[in-house]
Amino acid sequence: MRRLWIVMILAMTSGTAMAGEPNGREIALKMDAVDTSLDGKRAAVMVINRNGQKLVRKMERYIKKYGPDERSLIKFIEPPDVRGIMYLTWSYEDVEKDDDMWVYLPSESLIRRISGGGKKGSFMRSDFANEDIEKREVDDDEHRLLRSEEFSGVDCYVVERIANKQKDTNYSKRIVWVRKDTWLPVKMEYYNKRGKHFKTAIHGGYKKIGGIWTVTKIMVKTPEQNSETLMQYDNIDYDIGLSDAIFEQSHLKR
Repeated sequence: MRRLWIVMILAMTSGTAMAGEPNGREIALKMDAVDTSLDGKRAAVMVINRNGQKLVRKMERYIKKYGPDERSLIKFIEPPDVRGIMYLTWSYEDVEKDDDMWVYLPSESLIRRISGGGKKGSFMRSDFANEDIEKREVDDDEHRLLRSEEFSGVDCYVVERIANKQKDTNYSKRIVWVRKDTWLPVKMEYYNKRGKHFKTAIHGGYKKIGGIWTVTKIMVKTPEQNSETLMQYDNIDYDIGLSDAIFEQSHLKR
């Protein structure tokens, strides 16, 4: 009887501790609130290693918020064969509204819309998919707190994210390790439609820039393809007053 009573007390104590933790959606909201800027720009270098072959791509990225919505422009600078290629994305908070994405190909002077299956394709031959460069809204996914644990010596929440629109994504789910101190991701596992874990992203290079905690390095590995991609950001500036014109389709051909 005494043993049963001890077990009940431990269970009640454990339940109280769990009740004090944020739930999955609350964690996602805290992550979404980390970037308090209105706009920003950054330089980036993307290094792709696949089957012993190495590709290096340099680009610039611009982002501006329009209330709860967001627009971003990625412009490739080097090497010459990709110079001038641009990706324009309009992301919407309304989960019933599909995000818009276009790519400009200067060699053809052509603006092409990327939609449906196109968003599942590789982003410039990297381990990132086109959908990975879109902003995911909190309610694009169902969020479930799985547990708390340390990763690389940092206390984290481990959260499962399942997309509400399965047909629009490569992934059946993502599992993300979230730092409890800054609410930034440390690690993300991606699972395919068969539920198999097939690629992993490790985030790092944390810096506080303009009062905003920022990830400056992301390494994505896809073991079955013997492939990995490092994305490294530099020259990051926030709240610089970007013009709306940068984020219009008409700007792509200028």
